[in-house]
Amino acid sequence: MSIFFILFIAIASLWCNYSLCKQDFAYGNSYYVDPNKGDDGKIGDLSAPWRTIKNSVSRLQPGDTLYLRGGTYYESQIKISNQGAKSKKIIIKNYPDELPIIDGGYAEFRVVPNSDWEIHDAKKNIYRSVKTYSSADYVYGYFGSDNNCRLISYESYHDLSAENEDYTAVGDVYLGSGIFWNSSNEKIYIRLKPSKQQMAMEYTTPLSNDPRLTKMSIFSHHEIIILSKKSSYIDIEGINLRYQNNAFEFKPGSNNILIKNSNVLGGRTHIYVNDNAHDLVFDGIEIEDSVPPWIAWTDVKRGKKPAHRFQGTAISIEGSAHDIEIKNCVFNNTWDGINATRSAFGLHIHDNVFKGTRDDVVQLGSGCSDVEINHNKMILVSKGISRHGSGSPPKPGTKYIHHNIIDCSKPMLGGRRDPSNLLLEKYQKYHGPNDDGMVWARPFGSHRSGGYGGGDPWKIYHNTIIFGKELNDRGAGHEYVLESFYPGYPQEVYNNIIIQTMDHWLARDCRVADGSQICDGNIYYRPVSNSKNYFFRSWAERLGGSSKDFKSLSAFKSSKLFDASRKYYAPGWEENGTEANPQLDKDYYPAPDSPAAHGAIPLPSSWPGQDGKKYRGALPPKNLNIK
Repeated sequence: MSIFFILFIAIASLWCNYSLCKQDFAYGNSYYVDPNKGDDGKIGDLSAPWRTIKNSVSRLQPGDTLYLRGGTYYESQIKISNQGAKSKKIIIKNYPDELPIIDGGYAEFRVVPNSDWEIHDAKKNIYRSVKTYSSADYVYGYFGSDNNCRLISYESYHDLSAENEDYTAVGDVYLGSGIFWNSSNEKIYIRLKPSKQQMAMEYTTPLSNDPRLTKMSIFSHHEIIILSKKSSYIDIEGINLRYQNNAFEFKPGSNNILIKNSNVLGGRTHIYVNDNAHDLVFDGIEIEDSVPPWIAWTDVKRGKKPAHRFQGTAISIEGSAHDIEIKNCVFNNTWDGINATRSAFGLHIHDNVFKGTRDDVVQLGSGCSDVEINHNKMILVSKGISRHGSGSPPKPGTKYIHHNIIDCSKPMLGGRRDPSNLLLEKYQKYHGPNDDGMVWARPFGSHRSGGYGGGDPWKIYHNTIIFGKELNDRGAGHEYVLESFYPGYPQEVYNNIIIQTMDHWLARDCRVADGSQICDGNIYYRPVSNSKNYFFRSWAERLGGSSKDFKSLSAFKSSKLFDASRKYYAPGWEENGTEANPQLDKDYYPAPDSPAAHGAIPLPSSWPGQDGKKYRGALPPKNLNIK
């Protein structure tokens, strides 16, 4: 072996060592945690991992990576206060090809048979926990195969133990399988008897009324991971969280945090973002909430509200939290999807799937600004995107809603049995048109009759919107019905497909000439022959003006109201709109030769999400070469 070769090997070795040292300096150290083989007293490397996440995260420095080995970590209230840097993020992620789960629930009740319950009231099949559970505040739970059904979190023992199962505004009512935490003795009470409403809808879970024979997961009203006000530049990836009220809570000031590829299962609110948290990204989150279909909207929001604790959301964005992106996520059977009901700004919600949402997919405060909601699939949901009065937006006209599928064609349970007609008259609409409690809501809802300040104009374009007989006798909700509006900032509704599946109108209470709104280029379709109802209802020139009903779009276009609409919008309302079958397939794509394949009007180049093609609705025809 020559001296030159030996020198080459030595120099190469020194260079590699230097490079590794430099890399460690630039990118930090790698640590490991293992719930089965770890020890918090060890050094945290691959061969001597730590055991708990709570202990491990406190040791991380900018640039460090913490790998979680596969298995279940029975931990909660993990506080992360670490501060990374833009060039040295702190990374907490799964070890390659392994799945770590952080579980904040109680260890009991999960295997059957068990002795974790004792009989409390044999006649009513009410049991209580053998152990006490201090500081629970409230309790939540799931049961069924794969924990695919929520237990009702009762606020009152009197409801849990009630004989009555019909609607009542003042008395007690039993709604079905649920739990109650008694703050006096700190025990959990449970009753699993299926309700009459549940049986009428042909749901039979659980198979046994004895909780000792029913596997379930029960947990308290706390958090799994808390990102403190100091936390910043942290990526959390590939880790599943389950069984606390909040899987994640972001404290005010927490910033530059990524949550990616995580299945999350909480209680009332799965992810809670406090006021002034900012620069957050949620990418590839999946939440399967499993709100029981036999829980009525009135159970949650009217009368005594015995199921009030279902009124939560997958992601709650509070106050003026800002610069938040939510993408590639799946939200199944939640009560609400995403709520930002105050003054959040810089929100981008895109490429998500929402299925079976029981109330609002997105509830958006009028005080919010710089919002883009696009390319989402809202499938068989109660409502799509809803307004919430929270004052004037600082930047009116900056809410862009485009290229979404909003399908509200499936009815949801609005009201439970009410044989004595105890619901207030204005809420008896929740009995449903067939008196079975099943109702349809509108794709664009609204909350609070006032509180909208100077107005709340949206830009609604290239959406596919499907709905049934709206229980409030409204239209699709794209109409601007607020009294206040900003001159020069109308609500603009262009190039959408709007389908009414029943004998009901498609739009109501539109004002066509006062500058509050413009509609053009939309396709309207109602596949009902010999309709008894109008196509458009109560359209007027301006607020307080005389209104007129129309049997068709062409009837409107030949009316004086159409001529009046030219006073503000020169081409005239829906000059380029049409009444026709868009010929959608089961995946909401229009046929290549359908009227939805062409005819879109040009939009301002500053509006986001335009692809330069002429189709209408959310999706192009499958023939992508169409222009």
